[in-house]
Amino acid sequence: MSNPTLALLLDLACCVLSCVFLWSTLIVLFGLVKRPRRHPAATKKLRFAVLICARNEESVIRMPVKSIAMGKYPADCREVIVLADNCTDRTAERAWAAGATVWEKKTPSSGKGDVLAWGIERVRAHGGFDAVAVFDADNIASDNWFDAVNDALQDGESVVTGCRHSSNARANVISGWYTVYWDIMNELSNRVRTNLGLSGKLTGTGFAFLLSALGPDGWSTKTMVEDVEFTVQSNIAGRRVAYVPEADYADEQPVTAVYMWRQLRRWATGGWQVARFYMLPWLSGLLRRPSLRLFDSYFAILTGMSVAFVLLFDIAAFVVKLCIGGAGVGAYSFFFGVIGFVFLMGWFTALAAIGLSHKKRRPRWTAVLTFPIFSLILSGAVLYTLVLPTRRWKPIPHSGETFND
Repeated sequence: MSNPTLALLLDLACCVLSCVFLWSTLIVLFGLVKRPRRHPAATKKLRFAVLICARNEESVIRMPVKSIAMGKYPADCREVIVLADNCTDRTAERAWAAGATVWEKKTPSSGKGDVLAWGIERVRAHGGFDAVAVFDADNIASDNWFDAVNDALQDGESVVTGCRHSSNARANVISGWYTVYWDIMNELSNRVRTNLGLSGKLTGTGFAFLLSALGPDGWSTKTMVEDVEFTVQSNIAGRRVAYVPEADYADEQPVTAVYMWRQLRRWATGGWQVARFYMLPWLSGLLRRPSLRLFDSYFAILTGMSVAFVLLFDIAAFVVKLCIGGAGVGAYSFFFGVIGFVFLMGWFTALAAIGLSHKKRRPRWTAVLTFPIFSLILSGAVLYTLVLPTRRWKPIPHSGETFND
């Protein structure tokens, strides 16, 4: 293959992958026009096993336990259970003092998915629960989180996710980037898809599901992104993830480049794992029972990855053109046009999500203006982990500080 032909093919690949954004754009436009479904107030109260995974979280573990205890939901209809995963500090002691039941896991864990599987199996063996809610050790749940989730689960939903926002939105530009990212997930992904009858996506914490939604094997995930994996498993089984915007909760975002890169690499590695492990089951399910919901659920995962390859092919095509001496005005225009397109999409989605969000905690404008940099770093993590995947799950430490801006 000649170098000019290679450059042309790379340019065409950029254009084709850029068209992937058209699908997401249509979802957003139609989803914003569609009126959301309102769940009526349920008379029955489900009994929740509230699981909080924690490994050496003594500085923050009181926050979720206390915030849930202060909620409006009847105390006899929820039990907070801290899954203390091989802790070497006073996490278990402080969780118990705050009013939680504590189950201490002493066997090795390969990640949060393992801890959840262990805890959910004990919940099923214990009996007496209708649903499971999952939080992280740094979460703060709103006082009506369980009421809103209970209404949705009593109104035909089986897996739901709440509205995630940042407790330290204005700490620095990195926590601000995460805040924008979660706004986009809330408003331009989960909300619009739920409005259209499609499936949203779990985002690691602040979600709940009926125990009846689990198969005979219980919670069974094997990737580094147990939330996305359970979403895909549910979609293949014919269930969706419904977004419940009234179920607010907050958590602390990373504030250093080291921990941001660690987390993004884990997300990217898990994304590749899900794409690889579930391609055939997803395709088989789609052929047996064609549905727009199932098509969109897997397509949404690939859309996030496509940004990385748009940038990769754009750079590769430009380098090839430079090497063969064909980098004229057109080549420069195409190269910077693709980069500009990615940046404009980043700014547009950031501004739209923040404008649609009802949250009180908003990031600084510096985080919004530089948000495309976060997209570039995430794209870099996608490409990096394709070659050098993360091998071991590592927790992100929490400071225990809550920024009230």
